[in-house]
Amino acid sequence: MAHTSRDMWAETISPEMLFRHVRRSGRSYREIAEDVENELTKIAREEKRKRRDVDAVPRTCSHALIGQLVRGQAKTLHELRAVAIERALGVPDGDLFVPKVMRDARIDNRQTA
Repeated sequence: MAHTSRDMWAETISPEMLFRHVRRSGRSYREIAEDVENELTKIAREEKRKRRDVDAVPRTCSHALIGQLVRGQAKTLHELRAVAIERALGVPDGDLFVPKVMRDARIDNRQTA
């Protein structure tokens, strides 16, 4: 999953597979979240070098989000955050998350004159 899109989302392929990779890493959710934030900083630097909007890159990842993804309580997250999680766990891009297009609810509810 290359990080070229803006405001895209990703969905967990399997919480069980994510759990296995987290457990195999031997790190806590907090340690993984710190590594994810380091990866997000690297992605932001790459985006800046390519003269893209750096503000579109999320800067943080909480340990609570990692836990929610592992337990299956959360299924979707920002695409770049998903890429950073995969990289922090040493997993190839696209093995744990797949891109997902989210439709804006306001567009669906528009009424015509």
